[in-house]
Amino acid sequence: MNLHVFPTAQAAADAAANAFARAAREAVAARGAFHIALSGGSTPGLMYATLRELPDIPWKAVHIYFGDERSVGPDSPDSNYGAAQRDLLAYVPVPTAQIHRMEGERRPLEEAAAAYAAALPERLDVNLLGMGDDGHTASLFPNTAALSADGRVVANWVPQQDTWRITMTFPEINAARQRWLLVSGAKKAKALSDVRAGRGNHPVARLHDPVWFVDAAAAAGQ
Repeated sequence: MNLHVFPTAQAAADAAANAFARAAREAVAARGAFHIALSGGSTPGLMYATLRELPDIPWKAVHIYFGDERSVGPDSPDSNYGAAQRDLLAYVPVPTAQIHRMEGERRPLEEAAAAYAAALPERLDVNLLGMGDDGHTASLFPNTAALSADGRVVANWVPQQDTWRITMTFPEINAARQRWLLVSGAKKAKALSDVRAGRGNHPVARLHDPVWFVDAAAAAGQ
């Protein structure tokens, strides 16, 4: 397991931000562009604050995608796109045409999922993900239909949240060149311990060769 433990959530976020910068430079040098899918949650906000200050990121060649989205519009405080826009994208010179948001407000949501699948590149360079207390990642929650979905992006009914979500599928996430998990907080410790020990049936365990950026609280007991 490629697990990197840091003393604080900010330190883990800083490490992920620096990995972002390196991966962007390498991808642009090799292929002319960097395609990354961002995640929701609070910890990415810490990473975004660091990214805004890092030098030498080739932002003009960065293409931004999202691994999942709630069934809300871009101005909602619950929007993953909205959080990234407020905390990162408003500060860096990524061309607007290279920011690809999921249309969480579109109905039926299956149409939004199909449209997003069609907008994806052939292959993402990095899929940045988080993990919930229940071991979900993206909007691939335990015991939901999307866990076994084919294709690239689907609408997923999440009874735990009593709502629909749009999410990339495991085939799409695992097709990326790299998968990174940014995880913080003591509430994540049990799920992480279970995944490391091969216990339970946590969706996040289905990721292929992820790189974990974890704070000490989430790694407690490891």
